[in-house]
Amino acid sequence: MRRKSHPLLRGGRRGESKYSHTFTAAEMQSLGSICETILPSLPSNSLEGEEYQPSNVLQSFCKASGSQTPIPDQVAELLVKRALKESLILTRVVLWLLATRLGTLLLCGSLCFCEEWPFIQSFSRIPLEKREQVLQKWSRSRYLTPVRCAFVYIKILCLFVFFSQVTGGFGGMLVTPVDTGPEHLA
Repeated sequence: MRRKSHPLLRGGRRGESKYSHTFTAAEMQSLGSICETILPSLPSNSLEGEEYQPSNVLQSFCKASGSQTPIPDQVAELLVKRALKESLILTRVVLWLLATRLGTLLLCGSLCFCEEWPFIQSFSRIPLEKREQVLQKWSRSRYLTPVRCAFVYIKILCLFVFFSQVTGGFGGMLVTPVDTGPEHLA
């Protein structure tokens, strides 16, 4: 009888994911686009100056985005493990609606219109500037309270996951101080 090694030592089990959140691909795409809107990557030319050359750590921090690989999955995992059932259901319904054109029209209004066929875009296909306007509208809205609650919940978890990254996909960039010492304050 041949003895097999542990599945994780062999590279994991086939078809298995590291995460057990059970979000659909459409919901994850909507969640990733919300995370990207909350934490977009900064343009690299905003750091460059004549006498100041940004460090590699600062450059990698500015290139980081909320939609990079581990962040949406970890946000979904936290939602499933830590959220109240009602909050989880509400958030999944909002994400599902944003994955469809009709739901995006319902939640985003005229900001989802474009000039080419099919004239209505799903949330993940809307340009970043318009998505920022949509999220600002949701945060100020008094009538869309359930959508506002789902947005605030996703926003808090996205910021928590991003800024608590220690060595994950960003190579430990948040552990190293980003030019914040007293010698840089003068």
